[in-house]
Amino acid sequence: MQRLLTTLAITLITTCASSQTADKVRTGWQFGGALPAIAFNADEGFKYGALCNIYDYGDGSFSPDYTKSVYLEMSRTTKGSGINHFIYDDKKLIGSNIRFFVDINYLTEKLLNFYGFNGYQAYYNSDFESNDNELYISRAFYRNERKMLQVMTNLRNKIGSSPVYWYAGYIFTNQKIAAPDTKKLNKGKYANDTLPTATCQTNLFLKYVDAGIISQNEKDGGQTHQFQAGVIYDTRNVEAFPTKGMWNELYLIGAPSFSKGTSSYVSLLTTVRQYFATQNQRLVFTYRASAYTLLGGKMPFYMLPFHYDATCMYNALGANKNMRGMLRNKVVGCGYAIANIETRYKFLVTQIKGQDLYLAASAFADAGQITQCYKKREIKLAGFESDREKLHTTAGIGLHIGFNNNFIVAIDYGRALDKRDGTDGLYINIGWLW
Repeated sequence: MQRLLTTLAITLITTCASSQTADKVRTGWQFGGALPAIAFNADEGFKYGALCNIYDYGDGSFSPDYTKSVYLEMSRTTKGSGINHFIYDDKKLIGSNIRFFVDINYLTEKLLNFYGFNGYQAYYNSDFESNDNELYISRAFYRNERKMLQVMTNLRNKIGSSPVYWYAGYIFTNQKIAAPDTKKLNKGKYANDTLPTATCQTNLFLKYVDAGIISQNEKDGGQTHQFQAGVIYDTRNVEAFPTKGMWNELYLIGAPSFSKGTSSYVSLLTTVRQYFATQNQRLVFTYRASAYTLLGGKMPFYMLPFHYDATCMYNALGANKNMRGMLRNKVVGCGYAIANIETRYKFLVTQIKGQDLYLAASAFADAGQITQCYKKREIKLAGFESDREKLHTTAGIGLHIGFNNNFIVAIDYGRALDKRDGTDGLYINIGWLW
């Protein structure tokens, strides 16, 4: 499992903080912070790269909130995986009150998690990927390969003087799916540590293709155009660390078919978030509840493992953005519900040479479940059905380092509360989850 260099990250943030020029009310463009992207995985190799954030505070009238933000991330692994990520967020598009957001992300993943569909209904046995176990099949048994270009853009604006915003967005994805390239992954390894060639016997993805659950039209991936329209209700007092208010979303997602052999579908996403704080604003209790429902049509299998909000398209459900401590993409289906609760406490608030810095601890619990199954009948007939689906749960703790309110390093450690969902996970990200 990947382990990022936490100490190095914290040191870098502190160094950045101490080198800034004091400025009580922030104006204009300012460097937010940077982190190295360093990790090691036995199969994907050494990961190297960096990410950074810069902000435009305008004339300072919105400080500590920014008016524009640019996020850049680039990393590679020695086995061919990589991240190329660009985000631009403009809260005052061309001097107006319209907020413009664009997220461009190109991912190459040599060992993307694939556990089947419908949560606990898909059989999972960790012994199949443990090479010191007699039931071992392959460390890549629950993996496939994906190259994905994702372009997400949207506009939103207030309706009158109310806290309600109209929202319109578009997401383009182009995915190329395949079984793991074990020949490339085996380069430089000793014979007793190599991966077997991916076949129907050694790889779950190919088993699903062979059984016809993943169709021939979809097995190699494809392009999808998703159009979004809805409303956002936002009464947060500040975006970076809200202490009161609500942030709720309701919108339709429509994906028309533009080419032969592809299908169209319509879905509905609802999300509720709320924040409560003590009088000194140090202790915050917050929750998030979200539901994704397929209203009609047919979703291709490669569009199932995603969770949405107005600013991101996350992997779902499992891992760092929703079910911390669970295996990535462990819970996949046509519809799902998820809930998170979190307590946040700023135990240190200070300044370093005029720059704001805080440390905050958190404790959280995450839960989610499939509400609409994907091809349940076909999976049962193929003999892949295991247990009945029920609630998946995780819990954990976190540490957050906030620099000038907006650049926030998040370190979360979560544990799955059922061994069928994995064991644990350590994550380093930017920002609070919500």
